[in-house]
Amino acid sequence: TVGELIDRLEDVTLAEEDVVEPAEDEPILEDDTQVNIYRARPVKVLDGDRVLTRLTAQRSPRLVIADMGLDIEPEDEVRFERIDTNVLENSASEQVVIKRSIEVQLSIYGAVKTVRTTASTTDDLVQEQGITQEDGDTLEPRAGTALLDGMLIAVNRPGIKTISEVEAIAYQTETVDDSSIIAGSTKVQTSGVDGVKTVIYEVEEDDDGAEVSRREIQSVVTKKPVVQVVARGTKIAVPTFNPSVTVSGDKAALMSAAGIAESDYPFVDYIMSKESGWRPGAVNASSGAFGLCQSLPASKMASAGADYRTNPVTQLRWCASYAEGRYGGWENSYNAWLVQNWW
Repeated sequence: TVGELIDRLEDVTLAEEDVVEPAEDEPILEDDTQVNIYRARPVKVLDGDRVLTRLTAQRSPRLVIADMGLDIEPEDEVRFERIDTNVLENSASEQVVIKRSIEVQLSIYGAVKTVRTTASTTDDLVQEQGITQEDGDTLEPRAGTALLDGMLIAVNRPGIKTISEVEAIAYQTETVDDSSIIAGSTKVQTSGVDGVKTVIYEVEEDDDGAEVSRREIQSVVTKKPVVQVVARGTKIAVPTFNPSVTVSGDKAALMSAAGIAESDYPFVDYIMSKESGWRPGAVNASSGAFGLCQSLPASKMASAGADYRTNPVTQLRWCASYAEGRYGGWENSYNAWLVQNWW
């Protein structure tokens, strides 16, 4: 398992707060398994009058908050800040600042909705919600009034009839590069959450009260969506070539005989191990792909020699020409295999 591997590495010691991926109880099933260790560091959290410090390995501010067992709303503002370290006072070199949202009642032309906001005043809230006031509209309490939890804020326009409908706001996905994750792999750092908006329409009715037409006059976000942050791996791990395994002769000797550069041996070894387990007679039962690098059909390899079905050197010569022709070389072939799980 991953945990057993770490226990055998004398120069690696884990703290309780460190994060290991894959988990320590995960079995190691194949060569070139990538194990990532995310080291914990002290992070200070400022939550209003509360100041908390904890060791955490999380790199997203919302995940740091979750690691500390704090509950936050999607509308709360959470951000990282660098701080000057004072070893006599605090060992934390970064902090997470939480600006808590409050809950207010917002009435727009008679349609009342509950809104969470970090705005400070009534006019800040109107601007935050994207409400455009037209001539004749009134705002109560007046502009500049400080917002309080539970307050009712009303935007009115005399003489109109309105209806409101609730719609979802799909969350956006942001991708960030992460050099600690193997290329071709991704990891969700922060899960996305859909938001909610209320669309308000001005309605015209006939004499019988039936709706004749409607016009959208406002769209108010009552719950902000949370952006999903996905880490995209950029680390290229060069596999270690194992020359001790023989396949009708030493693998290094076979690659040398096929004219493959020694610097490419690790890439060739990785691909042949994945494709056929270095078995020249390997056949894919579903597709019929054949040989060390799984040529489809097998007869393609005849261009490298008539003995392509039995001679691993002939097969490797053809595999090398395929790697060069399709990907521009063995290293590019290896990188493509990591992304596609095939070549």
